Parts: sequence; C-alpha cells; structure tokens
Amino acid sequence: METISATVSPNPSSTDTLLLTLDEVARHLRCARRSIERHVASHRLHAVHLERSVRVERRELERFIAQMREPDDA
Repeated sequence: METISATVSPNPSSTDTLLLTLDEVARHLRCARRSIERHVASHRLHAVHLERSVRVERRELERFIAQMREPDDA
C-alpha cells in the first residue's frame, strides 16, 4: 500500500505567503517598519486591511520595488 504525503508544509516559507506583515515587508526591503508605514499612509504602497491587521500583497511589494527602480519621467 502506497502512502501519499502532503506537498504543503505546515509552516509556509515567505515565498509561499500571499500577504506579508509590515515587519516582513520591512525585512525584505531592509528598512524600518516606520518607513513602510509612511509609504502605506502616502498610498505609494497599497495595503490590505483585515480588521485591525495591515498586510501587503507579495505582488504589490514586487510592483513597489519595480516602481522604485524606474526613473521618474517628470
């Protein structure tokens, strides 16, 4: 009899996580959490509000990083 093992780990790695905390975003960008809070407050970084929790989608973080790479056309 074959045993089928689950492919999903109980503790997902950061690359599997869809929503990141502000602390996780700050760690990825190697900056202070307060800097991330300022980007969210100024709407440069879009956040998801789940009741009292604030999260950032991984794809939004990638968009934010790409935007920072591009020079301003203004």
